[in-house]
Amino acid sequence: MRRFSVAAVVLLAAVSLGACAKGQAQTQATPQANARNGQDKPKIKPYSEVITAEAKTDSGLFVVHRIEDKLYYEIPMGLLDREMLLVSRRARTAANIGYGGMKNNTQTVRWQRHENKILLRIVSYQNVADDSLPIFEAVVNANFEPIVMAFDIAAFNIEADSAQTDTTATVIDVTDLFTTDVPVLGLSRATRDQYKVQSLDKKRTFVNWAKSFPRNIEVRVVMTYAAQQPPSNSSTGTISVEMNHSMVLLPEEPMQPRIWDERVGYFSVAQLDYGRSDQKTITRRYITRWRLEPKDTAAFLRGELVEPVKPIVYYIDPATPEKWRPYLKQGVEDWNVAFAEAGYRNAIIAKDPPTPEEDPEFSPEDVRYSVIRWFPSPVQNAFGPHVNDPRTGEILESDIGWFHNVMNLLRNWYFVQTAAANPEARGVKFNDEVMGRLIRFVAAHEVGHTLGLPHNMKASSAYPVDSLRSASFTCSMGTAPAIMDYARFNYVAQPEDEGVCFMPDIGPYDKYSIMWGYRPIIGETSDAERATLDSWIKDKYDDPVYHFGDASSSDPTSLTEALGDDAVLASEYGIANLKRIVPRLIEWSEQDLEDYAELGELYGQVTAQWNRYMGHVAVIIGGIVQTRKTYGQEGPVYEFIPEEAQRRAMRFFAAQAFTPPTWMIDEDILLRIENVGSVERMRILQVRVVNLVLDPGRMQRLIETEARIGDDAYSLGEMLDDLRGAVWSELRTGRSIDIYRRNLQRGYLERIEWLMTEEPPTPPAFFAAFVTSVNVSQSDIRPFARGELVTLKREITRALNRGGLDRATRLHLQDAIVRIDRILDPEN
Repeated sequence: MRRFSVAAVVLLAAVSLGACAKGQAQTQATPQANARNGQDKPKIKPYSEVITAEAKTDSGLFVVHRIEDKLYYEIPMGLLDREMLLVSRRARTAANIGYGGMKNNTQTVRWQRHENKILLRIVSYQNVADDSLPIFEAVVNANFEPIVMAFDIAAFNIEADSAQTDTTATVIDVTDLFTTDVPVLGLSRATRDQYKVQSLDKKRTFVNWAKSFPRNIEVRVVMTYAAQQPPSNSSTGTISVEMNHSMVLLPEEPMQPRIWDERVGYFSVAQLDYGRSDQKTITRRYITRWRLEPKDTAAFLRGELVEPVKPIVYYIDPATPEKWRPYLKQGVEDWNVAFAEAGYRNAIIAKDPPTPEEDPEFSPEDVRYSVIRWFPSPVQNAFGPHVNDPRTGEILESDIGWFHNVMNLLRNWYFVQTAAANPEARGVKFNDEVMGRLIRFVAAHEVGHTLGLPHNMKASSAYPVDSLRSASFTCSMGTAPAIMDYARFNYVAQPEDEGVCFMPDIGPYDKYSIMWGYRPIIGETSDAERATLDSWIKDKYDDPVYHFGDASSSDPTSLTEALGDDAVLASEYGIANLKRIVPRLIEWSEQDLEDYAELGELYGQVTAQWNRYMGHVAVIIGGIVQTRKTYGQEGPVYEFIPEEAQRRAMRFFAAQAFTPPTWMIDEDILLRIENVGSVERMRILQVRVVNLVLDPGRMQRLIETEARIGDDAYSLGEMLDDLRGAVWSELRTGRSIDIYRRNLQRGYLERIEWLMTEEPPTPPAFFAAFVTSVNVSQSDIRPFARGELVTLKREITRALNRGGLDRATRLHLQDAIVRIDRILDPEN
């Protein structure tokens, strides 16, 4: 049985309209036909009167014509009702409105004839049913395709030279599609709301160029909006962006999809299938992947590595500096070790761009070419999107975005995470070999996304922390099992760890995930191959190296920027290295005739890295480990972090954060980069940790853990006792309270006040699964917070009564009592 999207068959009558278009075409193009149409209808003119000698024409999927400021499409009859992907990207943007190359919208569309008009309709694959089932017609009727725009047929080209079987083409003026405010082609609703966009100004909106290629059409449009709060140049009241609109023909024969499984990380497409159960709607999800098929099936079945019928090919953007091209190409082809696990050799290839003499038609906009695009931009980032068929998840094309300044980001990461133990990272400018290897690492990571792989933040937690100090381990296994983790560079390694390696590589999880997603299962349907796919997972699942997990705010084994299976120990090693770096910052950032800007930037990287370590440890408190499982796999999916591990995390904070990290206060550095700021910086760093610990979601998880496992839990009350004891320890010892601790303690009081008076903001919908929701006013949080204030006031009063305090300490404690009273009784 064939399975159709609802949209694919919504208007079957339109097929007959399209089929009879051949017979209608010649008569409708004549004056007599126009007369029969009536004077109130637009006239279909002879082709030569519409597409004049002044037309600038480009042939491909459609023939496109530019005549002054008008854009015409000449659509072959054979392409009417064929499904296409309409992808809109920001090609060039205003400052603070996102990156060039960012995808704005993706829709499946079709061109459809209705009488003397061509309709552009949105196709949806959200709801599907098998066409043989009784429910099919009901699903069809409930999912009518919206019409984006209707176009009068301006002319017919009876003699169209087309690759399609039908040699007749309809000509329409599509200028208004791109120069009027069509929501699916312009700024998103969220962007419009953010900048208070009022309207698209048609006078300042125009088609810049249009190109047609064998499988796609590209149109570049300058769009200008009137906005009350533009992100830059606010006095203009204007946002101008250049949008690139791609229309890509979907394969006539869809690829066999592979059903998604949450235990292996893949991007996916989802469909609600109403034909799979008469008791509930079934969501079918397919992984996104390239169509790889063995060239020699018999050799593949014998266990030999075979080449694919069509390999994945990436071209390097001609704008890329030549010295970096070999490293980008290596980053692409590094994935061949993973595709070998799937049975392929030479599955992925990187090529230099052809010269104009070799291929005058080569263009990065051509959907036949996947390109690593090099953007001359100060943005410190790279990204790896892909365009996929919504019917099956087949990846059709990808253009990786590479911003020039990502190399500065790599320099900062590599320096602050490894310089203490790694001489090649000690400087503001690395030699080309070192930077090239860093570029190769990022290229491989971004290529992984374009192969269908999301981040696997759980991977790095599979390696024991002390193994990251071993040369033999790190140089054979990398720093994490997956290059798709955010496991940057080896901050655990200490200076005495000779020969240790510092960079991640294509790891065992990466190889496994490519095998699982790409290895052909010959002769099986999508449903039948699930048993084999499940067996592949279960064969590996006793080893955490092969586990998958998204970034989490509650699972300490699924952290971003983290290394190893013990965040406390890894962070202690990392901080020890930061303490070694700070005294050498001036030496390692020195440049003749330059100011101290690089010193200031690298010093900022030290504090940012320290913040990362604090965030890693905070997740342990109230932490819950998730291990994705299905029926047939033993053990729980969710496990509470043991009490002692959480108490250890609190002791870490007492030693590393609440005891002021004054090792960061290096006068030789500070006198070169700022006049004031160290006290405020320390306050921000320390108070941020208090706020992390006193997160309402974290507190709610502690409450629930105690409710479920009782005395074995690290309760909210115990955590608050430990926190108060660490932040206010001078109340017991009678010591003076220095400026850093006074600021910390005031930050603590303000956080308690916030818990007493505010509700956490509702997170955006896409972020909701990342946080633990809680109604603070109806939870135990406020009674416990009030109890902390009462207890703290009593302890402060005792300390004041003991006397012997210096002036600053005494005034600070007196002020603290006033603050507590105001929080407890705000009306007095």
